[in-house]
Amino acid sequence: MATKKKFAPVRHKFLYRWEDASGKWRTIEAFAKVRHPHRAVSLTVKPEHVKRSIQREGVGDTANCAMAVCAGDHAASFPHAVEGHIDWTYTRAFVVSRVARNGLPTECYVYDHNDEIARLNDSKNGQLKLLKQLQEEGPRTITLTPKRFRSKAGRSGSARGRPGTRDVAARLRGGKLRYAVAKVASEQPA
Repeated sequence: MATKKKFAPVRHKFLYRWEDASGKWRTIEAFAKVRHPHRAVSLTVKPEHVKRSIQREGVGDTANCAMAVCAGDHAASFPHAVEGHIDWTYTRAFVVSRVARNGLPTECYVYDHNDEIARLNDSKNGQLKLLKQLQEEGPRTITLTPKRFRSKAGRSGSARGRPGTRDVAARLRGGKLRYAVAKVASEQPA
C-alpha cells in the first residue's frame, strides 16, 4: 500500500487571459509544480528585447516584459528545457519546462534575481527609459540564481509576530503586483 506524502509540492500560478467569441475577457489559472535549479544562468538584455516588449505592450505584464522576452531568447543558456513561457516578477523568474497537451504549464523552475528592470519596466515611460539606457550604455547582464532557502530547522525568530501591511500593493504578489504598480504609474499626472 502506498503511503501519502506529508506535504503537497509547491506550485506557481500562471494567469492567461483571452477574449472568447462573445467578446468577454476570460482568465484561466494554470498551476505548475515548482522545481529548483542547481546552477545560475546569465542573461544579456539588449535594446531589441525592449523594442519587442514595447510591441507586445509588456508594461505590467509578467510574460511580455523586456526580461521575459530576453529570457525566452536565451533558452539555450538554461540547464533544463524551456517551453517558451516565462513569468518574471520583481524578485523571481518562473521558467516553464513542461507543458500539458492543452499547452498549459505543468512544471517550472524558479530563479532569484536582484535587478530593478521589472520596476523600471512598470514605471511611467519606463520602457523608453530602459531602451535609452541600453542604447547609451550597451547591453546589460542579469544573473538568475537558484532560489535561496531561507527557513531552516531551528532558526530563531519563529516566535515573532506577523508583520502588518500598509497598503493594497504590499499584499499583492507576482503578476497582480506588477499590474497594480503599472496601473498606478500610468494614472499619475505627468
